[in-house]
Amino acid sequence: MLTPKSILLLFLLVISIGANVALSRVLFTKSKDEAITTKIRQLENKYAFVSPRVFQENANDVIVNFTPLRNDIKSYTDEVLNDIGIYFEYLPSGTSIGVNDRNEFYQASLIKVPMAMVMYKRVESGDIKLTDKLTIKDEHIDDAFGSLWKKGPGFTLTVQEAIDAMLVDSDNTAYKVLFSKYPTFLDEIFDYLDLPKDSDNKLPIVSPKNYASIFRALYLSAYLTPQHSNEVLEILQHTNFSNKIPAGIPKNVPVAHKIGVLRPEKIFSDCGIVYVPKRPYILCAMVRGSEEQANEQISTVSRMIYEFVSQKRIEN
Repeated sequence: MLTPKSILLLFLLVISIGANVALSRVLFTKSKDEAITTKIRQLENKYAFVSPRVFQENANDVIVNFTPLRNDIKSYTDEVLNDIGIYFEYLPSGTSIGVNDRNEFYQASLIKVPMAMVMYKRVESGDIKLTDKLTIKDEHIDDAFGSLWKKGPGFTLTVQEAIDAMLVDSDNTAYKVLFSKYPTFLDEIFDYLDLPKDSDNKLPIVSPKNYASIFRALYLSAYLTPQHSNEVLEILQHTNFSNKIPAGIPKNVPVAHKIGVLRPEKIFSDCGIVYVPKRPYILCAMVRGSEEQANEQISTVSRMIYEFVSQKRIEN
């Protein structure tokens, strides 16, 4: 028969066991959460240029009132006499602003980003390797952009070297070498992203809103793996052209972007992602006018957007 003292001791033992179990569960849950958080942070650091959403579920978005910015951009573009199309997308929430964003322009060198994406897709499928050798032929030589043409026919380079030259220097010869391997690349990626493939005299045309899907697909890793999406965006950080979108942004803010230039047709473009800390956004701007006008107008819009996003207090 249990004495009152024995009952008390038994009760205290049960309480102790329960507390230990509860504490173990708390510590296990905390340890598990910390491990998940650490893993997510490691992936975010490793792939710094793709969306954190790729690695997190139920990530909280922030909501910002962009009406003042919309009005400012509209007022500015109304004063511009030439044809200018602007598309802005705030990536944390998906809020967007479009001013003439469905106007169509020739893609020009903007087409080189989809080409790079298709090449990496071929790497992922095992069709090619980045170390595979390519040979420049007579028909590839193009001195309009880049310096690879100086190497002349017969020069060999790797797939990776061709991609780098095509994106960093906007090298036309590198693009033509890759294009000769996959001439249907545009159909492939545009069909995948459900984008229209309009053309005029065999020159592909696109609107700022449609082309923004290319950079969104990279940021969200919707077409390539996070590793390869990150590689493309990292390469695009080092382009040798800084007189359009980057001209309106402090030098310490990363910008992954690609320009497009068609001087005879007077079409100049710049599209990319501006990595304002915790407030990244896509900006795609296309201008039909002189190069001087395009540089000034795109850099002005870029500055307006950066100043709004970087200084605006975000309310959860």
